[in-house]
Amino acid sequence: MGQGWDGGGEDLPARQAALEEKNRLRKEFGARLRVLLDLTGLSSRQFEARYPAYKDSTVRKYTSGKSLPPWDFLHDLLTEVARRTDDPAAPQRRTELFTVYRTVLVAIGADVRGSDQNSLLLRLLDGEETLHRIREELAEVRARENQLLADLEEARREDASPAAQQRQRRLEEETRVLAQRRGELVRHRTVLVTELDDCRARLAVLEEADRPGDLVPTGTGGGAGVHQPFFPPLPPAPPAPSTEPPKSRGGRRALRLIGIAAAVVLLAGGGAAAGIWATGDRDTGDHAASPSPPTTPPASTTPSPTSPAPTTAEASSAAPSSAEPDATRWTGHGVALTNLNLDAVPPKVLSSNNKASVWTSYNGEDEATLYGMNGGFFTVEPTIATWDEQTKPDRQACADRISTNATEDLPVTSGARFCVTTVEGRIAYIEVEKMDKALAAYTATITVWEESTGASS
Repeated sequence: MGQGWDGGGEDLPARQAALEEKNRLRKEFGARLRVLLDLTGLSSRQFEARYPAYKDSTVRKYTSGKSLPPWDFLHDLLTEVARRTDDPAAPQRRTELFTVYRTVLVAIGADVRGSDQNSLLLRLLDGEETLHRIREELAEVRARENQLLADLEEARREDASPAAQQRQRRLEEETRVLAQRRGELVRHRTVLVTELDDCRARLAVLEEADRPGDLVPTGTGGGAGVHQPFFPPLPPAPPAPSTEPPKSRGGRRALRLIGIAAAVVLLAGGGAAAGIWATGDRDTGDHAASPSPPTTPPASTTPSPTSPAPTTAEASSAAPSSAEPDATRWTGHGVALTNLNLDAVPPKVLSSNNKASVWTSYNGEDEATLYGMNGGFFTVEPTIATWDEQTKPDRQACADRISTNATEDLPVTSGARFCVTTVEGRIAYIEVEKMDKALAAYTATITVWEESTGASS
């Protein structure tokens, strides 16, 4: 018995040193977040007013290093920094932040197979990166499918020569292979989104309980268990078709691989790239948490995402069972332009801009900016475009406008019109109505189309 006690005593200094090292890593990462919050020009209370998903007290826990934040917070914080600063090193800053974040999580004992709070944070980080890659490949597959449909139409108009018929069969085979690949990606995405939602729900419970970040049991119901791999690998790509894909596809794939390789190099280097960051000396203070916005509103406020989006639906509340080109999924007016999921029927107001098809930032009484889908681990292509023709567009016209004139943000004014790509790849048209003073937001008439024949939601 005495020997056991002595052995435990000998382990105590080592355990204490390990705990101190974990606390040090969390505080250093919190200092990085405090620098970023300073760059936004917002206090923790003002950040809560803009992003109600994060309480003032929670933001201060993150910036003081008492606990590590989830992926969503880092994403929203970087989005706010990008809005307010002209930083040419912004992509490098984003990559470095997430690389150091993962390094810290692993260093303090997080494991993608674990179920403690830090492991859940790591699972959420890796899952969002995987989800972004799936969405990126889905966009490539759908773009190629659209091109193949046009090529098939052209081939069918050609003469009935053996060469033309052979080309048509080749195009039909590639279309079949791509449709199969798209189905695999959509199924994988559905499973992954469910896992990520479960992960966020577990983290919310732990955050609400104000538990410490180390070795907190979360139960085994739902999601991945302790002994299960959390995220299955992406389904293998189909064999290459007999025709060469467009050069742009190979170029984009190469750029994505280069970006991932750069992140791996940064990860291997650990904190070597930390020289870009200043730690800052400002103290955010230990103010009491408040669930409501401050009495004096910040310079830039966002309408409460919990407010329902007033709509007058003119289409069926459910998606058609068989989607045809230009088939309307949903249309309605009086929709408040906030953080909108346009794939829901009717459109759903989200608590933050994460997973939003479009979101609107309000910087004054009637000054607002419309943004498209947020980037994931790496930046994605813009997904919104202005529609300036006199006539209302159909689905294809809007899709063409986005493919040729998409941008990252656009000013919102009464009468402005936009074409939008949703998170699930649908096309939507937004026609701004007016500023609703009661909602402190612009309202709009929105039409969401189903995908073209053969596409899957």
